[in-house]
Amino acid sequence: MEELVKECSRVTIEFGMKVTPGNGGDPISQSNSCSFVMGVEVQYPSVETALLNKKAGDRVMVCVPPEEIFGVHNPDLIRELPRSDYKQNRLKAGKMYREVKRGCLVEFLVKELREETILVDFNDPRVGTWAEFDILIKEVRPATKEEMLPECAKMPSFLQ
Repeated sequence: MEELVKECSRVTIEFGMKVTPGNGGDPISQSNSCSFVMGVEVQYPSVETALLNKKAGDRVMVCVPPEEIFGVHNPDLIRELPRSDYKQNRLKAGKMYREVKRGCLVEFLVKELREETILVDFNDPRVGTWAEFDILIKEVRPATKEEMLPECAKMPSFLQ
């Protein structure tokens, strides 16, 4: 009987991926292969759902929505701030502003410069990005005990 993809399966796939930026930029395509343990090494939820109960030789097409990648645009993250609180020479409409304040990185897109204020967008500049996958399942088998451990819990090879 052929092994089906389920929790704790070691899955090897080949995939083509087309990523479409949310900013209207040109799509980027690439192909690759990888292996992972289902449910241990987390994948996009849409990809995991599409692979469940499939077997080696099956091909699946999956669309991964923006919510699973960088999120969708949130209008509540557009704010008006006092212009005087920021370094004037770095404020340029349409450009990212970055400054470390009190040990924290402050980063936003400057949407508009006004006389006393600036209109800024705190959304990740990659919001709205989505991806399409064409996945061919190459191998499905039960994961070994060693493969079930997260990478950070594995003993370095020089200690074994």
